[in-house]
Amino acid sequence: MKLCRCPICHSDIHLEALIEDDAGRELLGKISQLTHGCAQPMVGYLGLFKPAKSNLNNARALKILSEVLDLYPCSLLLAQALSETVASLRKKRQQALQTGQKIEPLTNHNYLKSVYETQKPHFAVIRSGKNQSETVKAQQAEDKKVQDAILYVERFVQLGQEEFVKNSPEYQIWLNHKAQKQAL
Repeated sequence: MKLCRCPICHSDIHLEALIEDDAGRELLGKISQLTHGCAQPMVGYLGLFKPAKSNLNNARALKILSEVLDLYPCSLLLAQALSETVASLRKKRQQALQTGQKIEPLTNHNYLKSVYETQKPHFAVIRSGKNQSETVKAQQAEDKKVQDAILYVERFVQLGQEEFVKNSPEYQIWLNHKAQKQAL
């Protein structure tokens, strides 16, 4: 089945050719399952390992992909680190081409590791402790209970039915609120 034309060489791209070997099939499957926007930067990152005079073998690309996923989970941080690595290395390679220097493919993930560590503080999430969260929720629940009691009693007072709520705990809360309000 013909998918489309290659934007670079304009040859036809066939789905059968992409999944011809096991490594290609598995590579395509793994890339399609990447989350958090990691797929496109990962493909660009795999391209950095391509030898100058040949294509990157599907088995080698699958191994590289697996190594990256073993190092880091799919996340927005990984997507950003991959994108930044690809952009930076492409820029360096472009400058090297202009000066006539030889361009070597990547052989390890050290550059990605350094970019990942540099980007990590930008993606740090400050999480409050569980106890603090429970304390805040308990305080909010207590405040709501007081507010509901005040509104409940005030409604009876407005209707002239104060005697119906005089013996309730809500009435005491309302009296305390009224006294605090007058003190201000």
